Amino acid sequence: MKTKNIFKLKTAFFSGIIIFFIFLISVLFFNQIRSNPDISLIENPNKIAPKFTTSQINGEKYVFNFESKLPTVITFWASWCPPCRKEMPILDEIQKENDSIRVIGINIDEDIADAQEFISQYNISFLSLIDEEFITIKYGVTKIPETFFIDPEGKIISRVSGNLTKDKIKLLIDDLAN
Repeated sequence: MKTKNIFKLKTAFFSGIIIFFIFLISVLFFNQIRSNPDISLIENPNKIAPKFTTSQINGEKYVFNFESKLPTVITFWASWCPPCRKEMPILDEIQKENDSIRVIGINIDEDIADAQEFISQYNISFLSLIDEEFITIKYGVTKIPETFFIDPEGKIISRVSGNLTKDKIKLLIDDLAN
C-alpha cells in the first residue's frame, strides 16, 4: 500500500515537472512571436561578407568584392515571396535616391524567367544576380527576404530577416556610414 502511494507521488511529481516545462516553453515561444513576428535583427560585428562570382539576371558574369569601397545592401529574394514584393520596390527607390550605396538583389527562383518578369513588372533597376554558387549558404540565409548591410570595408554591420520598411532601411544604411 505504501509503495503504491510513493509511486503515485513520484508520478504526480514528474508529471508536474513535465507540465511546467511545456508551459515555460509555450510562454517563451508565444512571447517571441508576439514581440516581433516579422523582423529579426542579428548583429554580426566584424564578420567579413563572403565574396562570390555569379551571373546577373541578364546572363552576364558578376564578381562581388569590395573594391568599390561603397556601403552595400544585399537582399536575398524570390518572385513568389510576398514580403519580397513589398521590399524590392522600396530598395529600388532608395538606390535611386542614393548613389553612394550599392544595392544588390540575389534571386533564388528556380526559373529565372520568373525573376526577370518580376524585375520588369516592378521596374527594378538595381543589380540583380542569380544564386548559382550557393551564395545563400555562404551567407547563412535562413528565410527570405533576408537583407545584409555591409560597410565599405566589407564588414557585415547588420542582417535582417523579414520585411523591412523604408524608414528601417534608411536607419540601417545610416549605420553603415558610422
